[in-house]
Amino acid sequence: MTPRDASEPNGSRWSDLDRPPLNITALRRGLVHEGGLWSEVDVVQRTGSTNSDLVARAAEGRAAEGAVLVAEEQTAGRGRLDRQWTAPPRSGLFFSVLLTPSEVPVERWGWLPLLTGVAVATGLSRAAGVDTALKWPNDLLVTVRGEERKAGGILA
Repeated sequence: MTPRDASEPNGSRWSDLDRPPLNITALRRGLVHEGGLWSEVDVVQRTGSTNSDLVARAAEGRAAEGAVLVAEEQTAGRGRLDRQWTAPPRSGLFFSVLLTPSEVPVERWGWLPLLTGVAVATGLSRAAGVDTALKWPNDLLVTVRGEERKAGGILA
C-alpha cells in the first residue's frame, strides 16, 4: 500500500483503491454505545448488496434497530429504478443502516432519503471542508478540482 502525497491540492493520503481495510474494532468502539443510535456494526469483505443482506437479517431476527452492515466490496448494488452497479474492493464506503422511524408517519417515509442527504451533505461539508450538493432525488455530489462528482446515493 503506497500513501500518496497529501500535500497535493485536494490530496488524500490514499488513492481511490488503496485505502487500508476497515478496522471493525475501531468502528464498533466509535459507533456502538449504550443508549446510542447504532446497536451493532458488522463488516463483511464482499456482498451482493448491503441493503438486501440487512433486510434478510432483519426478517430472520438477526438484526435489530440501529444495526449497521458495511461491505468492503459490493457486487450487485441497486440504485433507484433497480439500476445495478458494482464497486471494487475498498473503492468506497458501502453500508446500510436498519432504522424503523416509528415517530414518523409511514406516509412521510419518502422524505427520509432526501432529509438524510441534506444531513450527510451538511456534515461532510462542515467536517471535511468539501463542497457538497444534492442532485434530485438521492445523489450526493462533491466538487473535485472544479468538477461535480457523485460521492454516494441514499436509498430507503
